[in-house]
Amino acid sequence: MDELIQAYKETSFNIYEPLITIKVDEKNIKLDELLKSHNQHEWAYITAWNPYSELTSLKINQQRNQELKADLKKYIIFEGEGVGADPNWVPEQSFLVLGITREDAIKIGRNYRQNAIVVGSFQSVAELVWIK
Repeated sequence: MDELIQAYKETSFNIYEPLITIKVDEKNIKLDELLKSHNQHEWAYITAWNPYSELTSLKINQQRNQELKADLKKYIIFEGEGVGADPNWVPEQSFLVLGITREDAIKIGRNYRQNAIVVGSFQSVAELVWIK
């Protein structure tokens, strides 16, 4: 379990446009600027890939992420990917979700059988939330 938590902490949670990299336990000025520009205070970083860290086919992962995108339609979302430090782990397509509460993000993460999500708010550090 400690190794898995450490893997999450070493992951770069990237946004494609605008180009932003979120790291657990760090503040992010670019993310704060994005929140401010959209008049939002809370955010989450969520994927539907590889439920409970079980490797799943590309086709199924992409299908699951499209379902997640549809479930996030009421929020402001930005596409990206989580890139782990282990080069053998395929980057996971993901979403930065603005305006979502921590509780709603946890609920969605659980629905998609994720071990954890990353959440935060304006001028706070990114927090890894274990939800399994």
